[in-house]
Amino acid sequence: MKGFKKAEEYFKEKREKDPEYRKVWEEIEPEYQLANQIIERRKKLNLTQKDLAGLMNTSQSVVSRLENGRDISLKTIKRAARVLMCKPIFLLEPREEEKTLKK
Repeated sequence: MKGFKKAEEYFKEKREKDPEYRKVWEEIEPEYQLANQIIERRKKLNLTQKDLAGLMNTSQSVVSRLENGRDISLKTIKRAARVLMCKPIFLLEPREEEKTLKK
């Protein structure tokens, strides 16, 4: 996680200094937040992508797309949340540390 925090600090600084980068970030941030929450929740439950896919009755490639913020439907988010034992809104909310990094 240490390298992740360094990367987050780098991107925070880049957002502060570069208005064009900040604009792009604001457009993709919801997908990033969702993907990040799913990955963290899956790891917390000691599940692989393949495990999660099996529990969701889908393929590992669907889980991969979900964790990459691509082609995400509400139906898929709901299925993932059910398997990850959380409400769909939890997956859409940024972590506390990301709220502070955003500032």
